[in-house]
Amino acid sequence: MVRTLVEKAVRRSGVVLFDLCGGGAIGATLAMTGAGEALDRLFLQLSLPHILVPFLVAAALQTVQGSRVVTMLVAPSLLLPLVPELGLPPEILILAMASGTFLISHVNDPFFWIFGELAELKPSEVFRSNTLLEAF
Repeated sequence: MVRTLVEKAVRRSGVVLFDLCGGGAIGATLAMTGAGEALDRLFLQLSLPHILVPFLVAAALQTVQGSRVVTMLVAPSLLLPLVPELGLPPEILILAMASGTFLISHVNDPFFWIFGELAELKPSEVFRSNTLLEAF
């Protein structure tokens, strides 16, 4: 009985735990490589408005790897060296990153497939309905 319950729980929560652990590992790895400092130099040279920096970092990560959870774990690791330079309150940084994760949704995003499944749409229809709507 207990074994069956544990197996059910692991099946349902395993993907989420794997996603969180993987995202944390990617974030820590990127932080150790100095990717945050490289981004720091790049954004300082571009002279972007400070509010756009966390938004664009999250949007780029989301577009490349697809998972919003992983994006929200990795983006802070990359942005940490920039925080003093940006001078934004932590709440604004989080909101900008969260907004960036919703810029685009395509086939590597689990939400793309959930949306298509629930709406009973083909992938081409999801592109037209969900992906384009999220971008605007």
